[in-house]
Amino acid sequence: MALNQYQTDMPLEQALLSLADEELDIRLIAVTMPHDSKASARSEPSLTLAYYEQGGGWRQFADTAPMPFRDGSCCLYHSSVVVEGDGFLPAGVPLRGVNISFAQQILARLGVQDWLFDGSSPWEQAHSSDGLAHLLQFPAPHALRRIGLDILDCRLEGLARQLYLRGKALEMLAETLCHLQRQVQPQAQALGGRDQARLQRARVLLEERLDEAWTLDALAAAVELNVRKLKEGFRRLYGKGVYALLQDLRMQRAALRLQAGEKVADVALAVGYSNPSHFAKVFRRHHGVTPRDFGRT
Repeated sequence: MALNQYQTDMPLEQALLSLADEELDIRLIAVTMPHDSKASARSEPSLTLAYYEQGGGWRQFADTAPMPFRDGSCCLYHSSVVVEGDGFLPAGVPLRGVNISFAQQILARLGVQDWLFDGSSPWEQAHSSDGLAHLLQFPAPHALRRIGLDILDCRLEGLARQLYLRGKALEMLAETLCHLQRQVQPQAQALGGRDQARLQRARVLLEERLDEAWTLDALAAAVELNVRKLKEGFRRLYGKGVYALLQDLRMQRAALRLQAGEKVADVALAVGYSNPSHFAKVFRRHHGVTPRDFGRT
């Protein structure tokens, strides 16, 4: 099964459907819709790199706001869970680019982490409310534009084409990581003892007040840290971002309460969810079963 599945209200060209498998998914996009067209997508856990030479319309994932495609832009998308999304392609506006997705097992072997989404920058960003999916869009540097055009303009066929595109996919991953590391590394600072104590206090606050609608600004102010130090510190000290850790803590507490026989609606409120349906969706992503079924085991 391919990492990404797409559906539109008009037939997709074969180029968009080729070179896709369970570990590496390469999609070449060159389409101009004769009519306004809607699209839907379902993505397995993966890291996706994209370059758009020409862009038109928009896309969104999970519960984020729509983000427009932009000419000469790169996108970096990561999700640790299955995510569904929607898009819109306006009539007569070309969309030309390439999407490359790497499965989680490849990322694990390469040691790629989602710290890439925590650096402060003026770039467009979107995050799902549960903190498990991230999208970053930025102007394409020369190296990534060159690789994207190499892929789009490839004239090889058969096995030679597949080998060439897979090599270019890894080259794009390397150049993307290099480009983003240049943005993040200058901001990194060693964690002092005082900052570590404040980060540990921040985690305790999250554990003690799971029902609170935390924001990064509120948590940072509560422990007297700036938001950048809070975000970077959580990554370095706990290996994940604030919202991802909060999600883990909430789901752990929810599991304990359900095992104790509490009602699903009461558990949802206790761990910060006013909407039991949304709580059930997140719980199922995390534990693989619904809260109701979990409580029966």
